[in-house]
Amino acid sequence: MSSRKYVEGVKWLGLGSMLLVIASVLAMIPILSSQPQGNVLRVALISEPRFLDPYWGGWNTGFVTAQIFDSLLQYDVNGNIVPGLAKSYAILPEEGAYVFVLKEGVKFHDGKPLTPEDVKFSFEVLIPNYDTFGVEYFANTTVEIINSSAVKIKPGKFLPAIQIPLIASLDCAILPKHLLEGKDYYQSDFIYKPIGTGPFMFKEWVKGSHIILVKNPDYWDKGKPLLDQIIIRIITDASSIVAALQAGELDYVFRGLPYEVYPTLIKNPKLDVIPSLNPPYKLVVQFNCQHPILSNKLVRQAIAYAINKTEIVEKVTLGLAKVTYSFLTERYAPTTNAVVYEYNPAKAEELLDKAGYPRRSDGTRFTLELLLRNEPEEMNVGYMIRDYLSKVGIKVETKVVEFGTWLDLQVKGQYDFNVGKYWIVPFWHYQLFTTKYIGKGAFTNTMFYSNPEVDKLFEQWISETNPEKQKELLMKIDNHLSTDLPWIPIYDIVWLNVKGKYVKGP
Repeated sequence: MSSRKYVEGVKWLGLGSMLLVIASVLAMIPILSSQPQGNVLRVALISEPRFLDPYWGGWNTGFVTAQIFDSLLQYDVNGNIVPGLAKSYAILPEEGAYVFVLKEGVKFHDGKPLTPEDVKFSFEVLIPNYDTFGVEYFANTTVEIINSSAVKIKPGKFLPAIQIPLIASLDCAILPKHLLEGKDYYQSDFIYKPIGTGPFMFKEWVKGSHIILVKNPDYWDKGKPLLDQIIIRIITDASSIVAALQAGELDYVFRGLPYEVYPTLIKNPKLDVIPSLNPPYKLVVQFNCQHPILSNKLVRQAIAYAINKTEIVEKVTLGLAKVTYSFLTERYAPTTNAVVYEYNPAKAEELLDKAGYPRRSDGTRFTLELLLRNEPEEMNVGYMIRDYLSKVGIKVETKVVEFGTWLDLQVKGQYDFNVGKYWIVPFWHYQLFTTKYIGKGAFTNTMFYSNPEVDKLFEQWISETNPEKQKELLMKIDNHLSTDLPWIPIYDIVWLNVKGKYVKGP
């Protein structure tokens, strides 16, 4: 007779590398094998973390650190912000500050209690200096300790629409002052042997093989976690992950699997394959808006009409992804304000003529270079776009490079247009599409796009505290962006999550 296995209380990274969604996973039956694993969840990462730092790293790092660390706020399974280490909080617009009341009895994994001093240290020392977004949005933050369980956090700039979501993310994880004060954070052992307040404690990391996390018996969310252990295997080859799933050697795999494995996995009666839009990413075409031809909005709109998004989704993603026109997702605001460009080559030709680019004697209008990174999905989309544009007289030459070069050429403005995947969250859009972030480096406004009205709406949004008014502003922004088209959103990316049928939960 087999024992039962439980995974309630496991945290799943939900909004890219910076934000996490908390998902309660119900009791599940164990693997029926010659060596039952009991209350152990076996998962796989397709790439190994560089270190276990909550403030920096990709989704692979984030999955691990999300189990170890907590923030003052957190996300529930529906993406709503709910209490975390804080049992309550208040936004004080007149003071440009936030007040948090901490939960009682919270302990770090070494047994030391969480105190307001840890919050003060994290927000004044760690987050503004070491976190990707904290450097920008929590610079010059001061923390007043009100009493033994309450703090007032006052950022240098009060930006609630950005700061509250960040406070609910790993970007604002609370770390132990008693272990890090006076140390060089990135020269310490802490980022390799982390200690937090989360549901699981770090036990072991064998590079190239696995990471083991064990249950935190003193976790503040009573009754969780129900798992005793998580074994995180590092398997860098997708076919090997599929083989391990088929053999019953893994319980859960999230993200990282290519679309082409879907037909194989869905045939296995012991597996559930769950296409998921979480975390929210889009595959987009991005323009260099200072390019002499692509600076013309009519040309960008013509290219949008020339692309058959539905066919791309069918051929590249096996119909799994979702055609999109919006720069947003429904998680943040309704997407009904986006301008729709359905496939219409005749309309594309009309706009190109209107823009002053008639067909020449050889049938072409002009030549563009499409920058692609050497990633199969993006390359396949890029080649299809090349073929679509040739039909309306645009000759496209493709340039395939590795990721670092792809990024560097964008920052320098040495590209015409490209294909890429982007995390869809409004506070990142603020950095991507406002004039003030032109020339600020990677993952900022490398489109060199500028619209004063968009700038104005974003500035209103970042200081707005009313969620409904935030949505209204985002919808207006979406309309402007989908008219101007510094991007052409192609599809909402679907991630393949795979688990044994005995695993219950998201």
